[in-house]
Amino acid sequence: MKLHKIFLGCAAALALVSCVSEDLSKNAGKDSGRLQIGVETQDPLKTRADAYTVTNFPVTIYNEDGTTKVQSYDAVSAMPEQILLPTGTYLLEAHTPGVMERIMTAPYYKGTELSVIQKDVTTQSTITCKMANTSVSVHYDQDFLDLFTSWTITFDDGTDNAISFTNEDGNAPSAIYWDLGEGVEKLIVNFRGVNRDGTITAKNELTKSQATETYDGQSANFAGGDAVVVNFTPVEATTGYVTIGITATIFGQAAEEVPAVVQIVDNGTFTPDDGNGDEPNPGDDPQPGDDNAITLNMPNDMTVTASTDPALGDAVILTPKGIKSLKVTIVSSNPDMVSSLTDVADSYPGVDFINGAEVVGNTNLVSFLGELGQEITVPTTGQTEYTFPIGNFFGFLLILEGEHTFNMTVEDQEGNIKQGTLKLTI
Repeated sequence: MKLHKIFLGCAAALALVSCVSEDLSKNAGKDSGRLQIGVETQDPLKTRADAYTVTNFPVTIYNEDGTTKVQSYDAVSAMPEQILLPTGTYLLEAHTPGVMERIMTAPYYKGTELSVIQKDVTTQSTITCKMANTSVSVHYDQDFLDLFTSWTITFDDGTDNAISFTNEDGNAPSAIYWDLGEGVEKLIVNFRGVNRDGTITAKNELTKSQATETYDGQSANFAGGDAVVVNFTPVEATTGYVTIGITATIFGQAAEEVPAVVQIVDNGTFTPDDGNGDEPNPGDDPQPGDDNAITLNMPNDMTVTASTDPALGDAVILTPKGIKSLKVTIVSSNPDMVSSLTDVADSYPGVDFINGAEVVGNTNLVSFLGELGQEITVPTTGQTEYTFPIGNFFGFLLILEGEHTFNMTVEDQEGNIKQGTLKLTI
């Protein structure tokens, strides 16, 4: 069975929910009171005074513990001015129309309020709806915009839930509203930017424990209601190369809360780099056998999901003396993957990832990936710069659970050799 015949795409489904209103006011006997309900929203990036009323949110009235629906309305504007209810305690709920999705282009607000109905008394209750998802936005200073021609920024919460911003979103992209579920302890930030001199990559983690201040006590999790504003700016490292500085400010729901500031600088790696963070001295003249003669910038080991950006799998190679050989082997824990790679080697001469496929000048590799809808170029002998897109394999691997390790060996025209490894977990 050939590799290009067993990897298939996957589908997603959406579910819609609806609610049914019930009118139980007829059960309100002599021991009853009246309820007036107002609904307002509170944005974490605005002060408490900026809360504003809404009329289109659906409203539901439950018994005190929220297990039984008493009455519901499709919108605030559809409610009567006063609602007759038996005396007792009620849980009031309101939210943005519709269902909160994992990733949205607008905030989703939700709120609850307990209200006590007393005999012959009109009770006024206001439901304050706070943002239930997390706002993530990016800002670029002018130095950033002047330097980079393209970029991809990905935020990953450690699950199959990720969001991205690219240059195609413009210089001032709109925020993305992200449902983090019960909350996560860290957000992984991946940056890849291209300028006229090369590529800068960066990877780091944002955690609340890094913050100089806190706004919500001991909470260690990013959660619904947070607004994370991340600023990107070029920073000149001591070596003279440009890196990326990241500053993240995290806001909470109320004006009196102190924003938490997380600052990460010199976080980038310029692509003349040995892959370990130690940049070579531009004045050094590498000798034969010196692996500093070759730069092999491999991505960090990662877990691949359907939302993982393929650009995160780029392996960047610099060979000032000219490339002679680039061999790639794949070691997999999944027997179906091993069997498929064996079949590919039989069908495409030279595309033998089990024993090592030579990439330099390999037109059969171009044909093989082309049949799978993946464009790739291969280097020619003597080429000094090349990027091997391991991310082109991400989509094919999603149905093959396990660990897939890409081993790369680069040799230049003077016999210098550099090796690197990337482990992908599905």
